[in-house]
Amino acid sequence: MIDIKNSIFNLTKFNFRFSCCALTKINLVSEILPEELEKYQLLSNPKRKKEFEYVRFLRTLQIGKKAIRYDAIGKPNVKDKKIFISISHSKNFVAFAHDTSPIGIDIEELSPRILKVWSRYLHPEEFAIFDTTSIFDLTVAWTIKEALFKLNTKTGIDFKNDLRIKSKDGNTFLCEMKAEDGYRTVKMETCAYKNLIISYNINQ
Repeated sequence: MIDIKNSIFNLTKFNFRFSCCALTKINLVSEILPEELEKYQLLSNPKRKKEFEYVRFLRTLQIGKKAIRYDAIGKPNVKDKKIFISISHSKNFVAFAHDTSPIGIDIEELSPRILKVWSRYLHPEEFAIFDTTSIFDLTVAWTIKEALFKLNTKTGIDFKNDLRIKSKDGNTFLCEMKAEDGYRTVKMETCAYKNLIISYNINQ
């Protein structure tokens, strides 16, 4: 049997903790709490059910048996106001993170498909930062913007114009996002694990 705990990728910085793991054939429905069961049972897609289970498995490892809830705009949270969480899924992986400040994370597997959609989310001013022929670069840009979107509480966000990547210093990116009270500066960081690109905001 696969030992899932030994296949988890963990990342810790300051109060931020991130974990991701691959989806396997192992059933983890036992990780679902009674108050989460109704939402799980409403899922008809087997992959979505698997993602639901595995996210709760990572949740339990990080913060214990705290039920994941969703607010009016679909963002996940827990009852404990001192804990902020973020969730991400890709084709074969799921990720969960928590911090003592608001966070947004995203994971994405490298795929040539990104070459067909980059013009929908990359602003012309960002062409100087990212190579539009590079699957790696375009995936980094996409995950940064997805993580910014998850961090944001404003609705109706346009990825190309409202989530902007202004500069790059190694794996750290200075960004601006349109928020409820105007534009906000956010520092994002990226890393790679296997064929995954991972992006998250830095709160320190």
